[in-house]
Amino acid sequence: MIDLHTHSTFSDGTMTPEKLAKYAEKLGVEVLALTDHDTVNGIDSFMSVDVNVERVSGVELSVSYEPGTFHLVGLFVDHKNEYLNKALDSLKDARRVRNDKMIKLIGELVGKQLTQEDISTENDGELGRPHIAKYLCKQGLAENMGDAFDKYLGKGKPYYIARETLDFHNSLDLIHEAGGIAILAHPFTLDIDEKYYSGFVKYLKGLGLDGIEVFTSDTDMYRQRMLHEIAIEHDMAISGGSDFHGDNQLSIGLGTGRG
Repeated sequence: MIDLHTHSTFSDGTMTPEKLAKYAEKLGVEVLALTDHDTVNGIDSFMSVDVNVERVSGVELSVSYEPGTFHLVGLFVDHKNEYLNKALDSLKDARRVRNDKMIKLIGELVGKQLTQEDISTENDGELGRPHIAKYLCKQGLAENMGDAFDKYLGKGKPYYIARETLDFHNSLDLIHEAGGIAILAHPFTLDIDEKYYSGFVKYLKGLGLDGIEVFTSDTDMYRQRMLHEIAIEHDMAISGGSDFHGDNQLSIGLGTGRG
């Protein structure tokens, strides 16, 4: 079993990198990648824990490109690469500004001034919307995390603030400069008609994209076959991952997704 798309407490997951690796070993996962959002700060801990699991250093980048924002997973990246880390530090600064704005808005909603520590003490990295969603649930303002996103935090909702993203070319450069390969993550989150997927992937390959996530938690067998055929047609690397977040997405299992 292989899982090349997971998250830890260094972004919006609920397991530490060490716990994630140990959990993977317990489940029989043979190869595991840690791909936290816009950070590689958990990789050292992930790699150092003593488990019988082959591990891959990775990162997931949010990318701005027509027809909208999508995600790239960088696999086999050198997490010490200076060029990569400089860009990620810049994103970290922007994320803190975004978090401060969201926390201020949530404070106005609950009627008191809040800090990041008031929202969550669980994360090793930066605060994310899942942490705020949990806080809203604890305050009785949402029934569950999905409800919190539907009412407050989802795109277009009153407390949503867009995150800063990298452009596609810069993201590819960062991943390749760090020795990694660039994979289009969960392709069907893109707002593209299925009949245009092959042409779009071919176009992205011409710009430097290396592969596609064919096997994901949100892809049924029909779409997996479709993506697999597209990857073969355009000589792309084939990847797969659960997008595991731990307790933040209970319906998605490590190594199995929704299966």
